[in-house]
Amino acid sequence: MKKDLPIINTLKYQGFSNIDIDQIFNYLETLDYDLKNTKYIGKIMSKNERLAKYFFLRDNLKIEINSSDETFHINEILDQCIDWIEFWRLLVIKKGFCCIRLAGESRGKVRFIFLSGPNILSGSSTDLAESIYEDIDY
Repeated sequence: MKKDLPIINTLKYQGFSNIDIDQIFNYLETLDYDLKNTKYIGKIMSKNERLAKYFFLRDNLKIEINSSDETFHINEILDQCIDWIEFWRLLVIKKGFCCIRLAGESRGKVRFIFLSGPNILSGSSTDLAESIYEDIDY
């Protein structure tokens, strides 16, 4: 059954070993992820999970501003304005994000993989499209 899942082919294509894939699936099954709808987002090497999440999210937020007159320092602005812990928490709840620490270490850094999919923490799939402001009365 697992061999038929698209995520398996994606992980193999991304260079993950069978041991890595088993570790990833154990984690996903623990939180009751819908494996048919779980997507690979990316990977990163970092000293710890907090830094892995921070750099991965910051580096993957792409904001392009076309201006020949000014230099925009978007990353610096994001660093000062975004509560990265809260941002990650909302990604976990609303979009089923997860960050998995993989076995093995290289030069003091650990490998982390990022995935997203419906799971026990993210609630039903009908809730995923709702706004983060759903509890605010205007």
